[in-house]
Amino acid sequence: MVNHNECAEAPPGLALRVVVSIIVFFGLLIFAIIYVAFFASSFSLFQQIAVILIALLAATAILGVMWTTWGINLEKK
Repeated sequence: MVNHNECAEAPPGLALRVVVSIIVFFGLLIFAIIYVAFFASSFSLFQQIAVILIALLAATAILGVMWTTWGINLEKK
């Protein structure tokens, strides 16, 4: 028999990581909107693409490190 309390229990640190993921996503979205609205006109097309790619890579790195460490720690338990 499966204990329902065990199924409903979230692993430690999960809620924090979900909140940080949402913040990073909306932060990236807000950055992109502000960048396009106010700063993009002063850059060439290649510079605009580079800025957006760097922002995407930074967000991916933050989320990747955060979720990888959580997964590794979860696997150890």
